[in-house]
Amino acid sequence: PRPPNAWILYRSERLRSIAALNPGAPRLAQADISKQISGMWKNESDEVRAHYEHLAKIKKMEHQLLYPSYRFQP
Repeated sequence: PRPPNAWILYRSERLRSIAALNPGAPRLAQADISKQISGMWKNESDEVRAHYEHLAKIKKMEHQLLYPSYRFQP
């Protein structure tokens, strides 16, 4: 598996918060959720983005320890 980038980490966290805010609401399509969260990401402050970039770096280091021979091949 690939290590998560800042956007994926942000999306995962926001997805949980959106679900918690609307517990009885019908489920939205993942594409619609991604569009909504994408708009949130674009409006985030530099500090918030830096926080997720830092988390992504940590996840990448952890990934390198778990999978030392991993190479991304699309």
